[in-house]
Amino acid sequence: MTTRLEDLSAASFEPHTGSEFTVESGDVVVALRLESVRLLGHRRPDATRDPFSLTFVGPKGLRLPQGISQFCREGFGVAGIFITQTGDGARGSEFEAVFT
Repeated sequence: MTTRLEDLSAASFEPHTGSEFTVESGDVVVALRLESVRLLGHRRPDATRDPFSLTFVGPKGLRLPQGISQFCREGFGVAGIFITQTGDGARGSEFEAVFT
């Protein structure tokens, strides 16, 4: 089941915090753990949801290109989500997705 991005909200992801998503980026398939879901403030008057961000953590040393990757998890479905790598620290490689 493909999940429409416009249907996603912070509440869509909160039950999956701490869980792994299977992520496809080009030829790479890897598990990324959803580390946090964070609200980013108030929605614009014309917006359909409150803005939020997601932080994912993967294996240390992992490099994924900035862009749309396919995220899949049982009970969630599949969604193409734009991610940016934000670091590679002691916890592993970190990625962020921002929804406005």
